[in-house]
Amino acid sequence: MLLPLLSRLSNPISSETCWELITQGARVIDVRSAIEYAVMHLPQAENVPLETFKSWMPVQDKSEVIVLYCGAGIRSRQACEQLKANGFDCVINGGSLNDLMSTIPADCAKNFSLSIH
Repeated sequence: MLLPLLSRLSNPISSETCWELITQGARVIDVRSAIEYAVMHLPQAENVPLETFKSWMPVQDKSEVIVLYCGAGIRSRQACEQLKANGFDCVINGGSLNDLMSTIPADCAKNFSLSIH
C-alpha cells in the first residue's frame, strides 16, 4: 500500500506527503532529545534521539517505511542519511514538528492530537 506512494516521491518531500505516509501506516520517529520529546510530540511517534541511532539501527527492519522529524529538520536529515548509509530503503525526512503540525489534514487532526506535557 505504501510502495505506490513511495515510488512517486521526489525531493523535497512535502509535509502533506508525510501525512499521507503516516496515515497509511509509516513508522514515525522523533529524533529530538528525550527532554524535547517529553515536552511535545506527535502521539504516534517513537523517540529515538539522533545520538542513539548507532545502537538502535542494527535491530530495526530495513524495509520498513519510516518518517523522521525533529525541531528544525536538520537532525531528521542527518538521521535519514545515517539510515540510508546503513541499508534502510524507505526513510523520509519529515522536517520539523511545527511543519508537520501546520499541515495536519483535517481527517487526521481528530485522530492525531499533539501530546503536550
